[in-house]
Amino acid sequence: MELRHLRYFLGVAETLNFSRAAEKLHVAQPSLSKQIRDLEHQVGAALFVRDRQRVELTAAGRVFREQARLVLEQAARAVQLAQRADRGEIGRLAVGFVGSVSYSFLPWVLRAFRERFPGVELDLRELDLPDQIASLRDGRIDAGFLRLPVQDENVAFEVIFREPFVLALPADHPLAGRQAVPLEQLADEAFILFPDRGGSGFRRQIVELCQRGGFLPHVVQEAAPMQNVIGLVGAGIGIAIVPESVQKIRVPEVEYRPFDRPLPQAEIALAWRKGDRNPVVGAFFEVARAVASQRSTPDVAHGSPPG
Repeated sequence: MELRHLRYFLGVAETLNFSRAAEKLHVAQPSLSKQIRDLEHQVGAALFVRDRQRVELTAAGRVFREQARLVLEQAARAVQLAQRADRGEIGRLAVGFVGSVSYSFLPWVLRAFRERFPGVELDLRELDLPDQIASLRDGRIDAGFLRLPVQDENVAFEVIFREPFVLALPADHPLAGRQAVPLEQLADEAFILFPDRGGSGFRRQIVELCQRGGFLPHVVQEAAPMQNVIGLVGAGIGIAIVPESVQKIRVPEVEYRPFDRPLPQAEIALAWRKGDRNPVVGAFFEVARAVASQRSTPDVAHGSPPG
């Protein structure tokens, strides 16, 4: 039994006239009659009562009519859902992220993605860099927002967003009175940095930034996630260089100050598994790029989307 048998049957059941049904279905009447006979043979019951004056549904035909409609509706829905899945409009997407992106770029992307693709179920997981790479490689997540560097032959990435660094320091610190802080004045300060494992890319950026000022940071404490870093700054343990968006963490004991000149910026990369052709991943990537083009600095270069 094929779907065309059901369509032919419903055509006759709705018109109760083989000639009109054949015209509506764009088939020859003898062919339509043969298809109905074949269907009745497969069902094992007469579906119509036929004579020269009329065509009527049998009791079996009335029951079959309702079920045939359901089958064709379900088949049409299956086609529609498959087409939507192919466009990345439905499905499930697991996204990893480092905590520091949750203060700016990540919420913007999630909001835009939900508005455009409400049929996609999002599974969000806060993971440090090594766990994100392992999860991407193993297929436990489909995309990740992380800090560079990424060194895995199975993972592709693109720098998608940049933002300035600012200085977080205790509110009673002498530099809190400055409108902008020279980087060189931090040479003798106590620093709070992310640990090597959990934020290696971010940590490397901070170290390289300090080297531009002619010194290596004197690290007195390692901490993660970013809320803990800011909490320790407020406790007077040390200072921290953080992405500008972290200023959304408001602590009375902490002040944020910009630097007195342009410096290399904090980078966020979008990573995915090489060769992944999941349309939902491609749709998510497109939304992230669109958000980045509106929010990021103009010098961020984009590569090719996954797929």
